Amino acid sequence: MVYLVSDLHGYPIEDIKKKFAEIGFCEKDRLYVLGDCIDRGKDGMNIIKWLMPQPNVTLILGNHEAMLLKNRFLFEGDRIPGVLELHSEARNNYAVWASNGGDVTIDSMGQFTASQIKYMIKYIERAPLYKEIEVGGVKYLLTHSGLGGFSVDKPIEDYMPYDLLWNRPSLNTRYYEDGRIVVFGHTPTVLFGSEYSGRPIFTETWIDIDVGAAMGKRPVILRLDDKKLFYI
Repeated sequence: MVYLVSDLHGYPIEDIKKKFAEIGFCEKDRLYVLGDCIDRGKDGMNIIKWLMPQPNVTLILGNHEAMLLKNRFLFEGDRIPGVLELHSEARNNYAVWASNGGDVTIDSMGQFTASQIKYMIKYIERAPLYKEIEVGGVKYLLTHSGLGGFSVDKPIEDYMPYDLLWNRPSLNTRYYEDGRIVVFGHTPTVLFGSEYSGRPIFTETWIDIDVGAAMGKRPVILRLDDKKLFYI
């Protein structure tokens, strides 16, 4: 079975572990996490730590992990510097991340050793921007935010990171017409209309599985094989 989840945003790790145990997730299954494990909630780096040793789990880079990578310098010394100690681009990167929920992640780093932080950052650095998979004869393209600047003839490798990390499609956005489905998170479904609050959106060419954990909603796991949903 192939499972997808996105935008956990520091959701309580014990609740996540419990749900995966309940659905019987095992080494024969595959899990793709479509980015934004961290920020806003306090358990983001604990989610990363939980994912790391699992060979059947793939983390796809989200814009919040990308912001962390821009601020990796914060964790290179004996202590995390304050914003007033930073200058120019470093200060700007820090301010952008902190104002987008990164302050919670920064505060949580004290529970880890320098070595643990180093390995978690290396794990995030290896996260791809997309994955192409096939389940039940259907081809899926997994990204964090869909495809910005989409063109049907544009090779996926030609998209810029911004197009895959920060894009926000509209309800009438259409991607591939050949049966391929783009699956993403990043845009909480409630932003498409209150009638979508707390539930994923399925269209003919894309699926959005960010149901708004960052807004207090329960995140959802999608099993691609039968489109079954499991709320954490």
